[in-house]
Amino acid sequence: MSKNKKAEHQTEPSVHEAVAPAWSEWVGQGGLDGPLRAFAAILDGAAASRSSLSALLRVRSTTVSGWVAAMVRARLVTELPSQPGTRGRPLGQLLVNPQRLAVTVLTVRSQALHAVTLNLLGQVLWHESAVLPPDGGNAAMNSLLRGLQQRAAQRLPAGTVLAGTAYSLSGLVQAADARWVFVSRWPGIRNLALNDSVFPAGTTMHVVRNMDAQLRARGLRRGAAGQGERTLMLHWGYGIGAAFSAAGAGSGARIGDTAGFGEVGHWRLSGEAEPCRCGHQGCLETVAALWSIGPALLGRDFDDAMDETRAADLLRGMALTTHPVFARALREMVLAVGNLCRVFFPTHLVISGPFIENPGAWAAFTAAFSSEGLLMDLPLPRLEAQSAGYQLEQEGASMPLLLNGVMKLLAEAPASDAPAPKARRRVSRAAPPR
Repeated sequence: MSKNKKAEHQTEPSVHEAVAPAWSEWVGQGGLDGPLRAFAAILDGAAASRSSLSALLRVRSTTVSGWVAAMVRARLVTELPSQPGTRGRPLGQLLVNPQRLAVTVLTVRSQALHAVTLNLLGQVLWHESAVLPPDGGNAAMNSLLRGLQQRAAQRLPAGTVLAGTAYSLSGLVQAADARWVFVSRWPGIRNLALNDSVFPAGTTMHVVRNMDAQLRARGLRRGAAGQGERTLMLHWGYGIGAAFSAAGAGSGARIGDTAGFGEVGHWRLSGEAEPCRCGHQGCLETVAALWSIGPALLGRDFDDAMDETRAADLLRGMALTTHPVFARALREMVLAVGNLCRVFFPTHLVISGPFIENPGAWAAFTAAFSSEGLLMDLPLPRLEAQSAGYQLEQEGASMPLLLNGVMKLLAEAPASDAPAPKARRRVSRAAPPR
């Protein structure tokens, strides 16, 4: 791509079908209680009336009625009238208004930024992408981020409240103070203050590393089984990164709360001198990442800005294992994954990215990894291939903001059905007659 090429924008059709976020799991994992549990039960389809909510949550009907009243006032839920002719107190059907809240999620895919607006059901209401050339720096990135958010705000449906903006980013991310420290896709970016990029100013933010967001959502979707495993996730695509979640942990591991974890792609290889985008030489990405070997594998079909799903489509039908460039990449990736396993000893290993969607490449990887072994007679982790996890990433990034948004709306719509107190009668204090 030419360094002088301007940022390109692409708008995609809105409202894509999506698997709804695992609301009940997110609420349970966060230790949240009360009306939010009731709302999650309605949204997940576990309850559709006041009586079913009361039975499911084992809460008095009067308490449930208060919660439902708050949801209705907040316009989070609509209660349809019951069918005529039913005996006893009318029980209406409870339906969630999925457009009441939305979140803008900003993600990185190859050399492009993507902004999506998600509703309560995880449906994409709006999506736009913008390409930033590799020589882009802080000012160009800040302008691009603000522009995407501004257009997202303009496209919000009527009556929809923006719960906030989530940044799900690759590279080194300092979530505690909302700072994008470094990303090899754009080497000119250094310590970008995301607070200066958010639009409108003062919008609630959530900053997370993309693989941590994906891993957390994946674990919660799998319920107790997923959260009870030591899971190592490695992404082998445009870049190479890793995330780890210990048994019982709800999110990916990080070193303190500083600059992230799992920059596997920038492990140095002995004897290699190829320059890497990070500024060093001989990094794993120089011999295995899509940005470095994609041109040799795909020729003119390779595009720095292509989505990894497009790359997977192109790679799927190729005889990758016969290509010497890929054979070298595969060998180095197997060694890197084996070394990671000897650090974390996972029970479950998840590999994602466009390369492993090629059946021959995946078979070669699993065979080589099995031959590599772990240590002594220790069992190898259960190995699983995963397609591009964009939806999981979006869920992991957006749900903290949506949960807070729902709680805020409920707090602003008290559950009490009690009538307002009567105004006191004013007593005349006229002076007594003389």
